[in-house]
Amino acid sequence: MDYQGTSSNTDNICKLCNVRPCIYTCPQCEIRYCSSICYKSEAHSECSESFYKQCVIDEIKSHGKDTEGRKKMLEILKRVHEEDIKNMEALASDDEIDNDELEEELDSDDDNDIPDLERRLHNINLDNADEVWSALTDAEKQEFEALIKNGDVEKFLPQWIPWWTYHTKKKLVQDIDQKDDELPPLIDVPILMALQKASPNVEFNVLNVIYAYAYMANYHNGDYLNCPVEATIVFLDLSDNMKLNTIYENSESAIASVVHKITNCNWLSQDEQTLLASKEAGNTIMHGPDKKNEYLYVAVALSELHRLLTMTTEEISKNKKIGILFIMD
Repeated sequence: MDYQGTSSNTDNICKLCNVRPCIYTCPQCEIRYCSSICYKSEAHSECSESFYKQCVIDEIKSHGKDTEGRKKMLEILKRVHEEDIKNMEALASDDEIDNDELEEELDSDDDNDIPDLERRLHNINLDNADEVWSALTDAEKQEFEALIKNGDVEKFLPQWIPWWTYHTKKKLVQDIDQKDDELPPLIDVPILMALQKASPNVEFNVLNVIYAYAYMANYHNGDYLNCPVEATIVFLDLSDNMKLNTIYENSESAIASVVHKITNCNWLSQDEQTLLASKEAGNTIMHGPDKKNEYLYVAVALSELHRLLTMTTEEISKNKKIGILFIMD
């Protein structure tokens, strides 16, 4: 599978960045865009604010059916509230507000706010987004909207814990086909001994694929199977082994190729922290949870990629507009 832009046709160019081919249409304003980066950009802030509002509401709805889930969502709102308290303390320091007066104000907004919010949410219809939003106080809404405007709202949403950070505790050897609920399922593959002897370069080609997958998975916060076409474009843009059938002769060139692709793509996150996280993720996947299961994570990652590419192929077959962005080899 290869990716090919259609820049000759301006109708197919993202209307937000004017660089990438457009893939999606915003359901609210109907503007056509290429990726989540453009969707969340300043030029599209009005719709993205509604999106994040809906994210929080959806999480409250999905987790609000049980006590533990409700507590997790209330913790998100509590963290938002604590940010406001920090701002109040800083303001008090600047304005030399009386300490006793500040203590009284902060205490009144302390942990008691959470049970109160829990009671408010307990008596409303969690399937009604407007009703959930209306249950929040004006202060809570303002705090949330301020986070949206300064771009910090994502850190308050539930964070994805990468599956490769799970290290199994084994008494003895665990077979690679033994199931682990914490890991995505493995796909059925032919017995390796029945396959033709592989080239020694396969190891390095797999390395290129895994590092590209690691970046893509982090980039989409683990949610890549819910946006298969966009995730596949990111993955193929980073892995020349998959995109161009490039053969690598050593690990250094296989990894360097992915890093080069990231740093030369103006629409991907490429700060030092992001690159370090991707390298660490790729390294962890290649080494597995332990020496006795060193290939387990590689098998899981390849299984996830198989699912992703299968879903993308299905999307292409359903939507010809998406299909023109891809050439099937």
